[in-house]
Amino acid sequence: MRDSRDDDTIRMTPPPAAAAALPARRPGWRPGGLAALAIGLIGAIWIGVQWTGLTERPAVPGPLSSPAQEAPPPPAPVFPAMDREAVLRWQPAETTIVRLADLPGVFLIAFPDLARQGRAMNRIAAFVEKALAPRDRLLDDTALAAAIAAEGQTAETYYYGHDYALAEMERFFALARASGIALNAEERWLEAQMPALGAGARTAPRAVITIPAEAGSFDASARRAVLEHEAGHGLFFTDPAFAAQVTRAWREVFTEAERDAFRRFLKAEGYDTSLEWLMANEAMAYLVFTPDTRFFDPARDLGLDPAAAERLRAAMRPAPRR
Repeated sequence: MRDSRDDDTIRMTPPPAAAAALPARRPGWRPGGLAALAIGLIGAIWIGVQWTGLTERPAVPGPLSSPAQEAPPPPAPVFPAMDREAVLRWQPAETTIVRLADLPGVFLIAFPDLARQGRAMNRIAAFVEKALAPRDRLLDDTALAAAIAAEGQTAETYYYGHDYALAEMERFFALARASGIALNAEERWLEAQMPALGAGARTAPRAVITIPAEAGSFDASARRAVLEHEAGHGLFFTDPAFAAQVTRAWREVFTEAERDAFRRFLKAEGYDTSLEWLMANEAMAYLVFTPDTRFFDPARDLGLDPAAAERLRAAMRPAPRR
């Protein structure tokens, strides 16, 4: 090893210390005319700007980062509104959903025929209101066919029109998913529409009613009667004040004999007569909104004279809508 005194290495003089970094803030100055203002390591030329003195200028802050914002909810789907006369003129070629113009909380599903209506709606009918079906579980295809046959009906004639609170339909499909019940193609289509039917702000209850196209003995008069009957149910489901009026009339205006007469009639139609809300709802729809005597006649079906029938109608008839 060598002694350091004998080291003949050429030593380089270290360079001067590097200039200190520019401060984050620099004083403004006014040389007159054009002013050059150095900020950080970037020089920028300012034209026509004069500073009034050697005042310190705050550093320009970086861009503010906006807090993450949640995406707005998608707009509610727009179902076209149709007045009732337009609905009656319309014979749908495909299953279609519209709103009733005078009852915006009521969705109308128009079916091309009774067969498709039955496949989509009969299992819901059994679950919600039929006497020969349980309220806490869904019928499979075999049990549903047996329940329909036990009433002496077919899938097409189980109901000519349907009506349900949207909340009941949501409960039906939730139970179908939980139980693993196999739904048919029309029911799966209806399940796919449920998010759209429930979308948007719910400021009032919603309901679904149905009507098929004319065919055979289900003629224009029958179709009108079914639409009016089901729209009456739609009003009951979506107008709490009207539902309260109907329920009060059922309890306080009808005599026990009149309630019993209606229960017998509705039992023969397959309804679960233990559901008092259903009895009141159906009594209203038959008395007030069913003009075709092929479907309902108070004298024939209940033994009511015209004065008694009108007394009950008056108690359940809704106030004129503005």
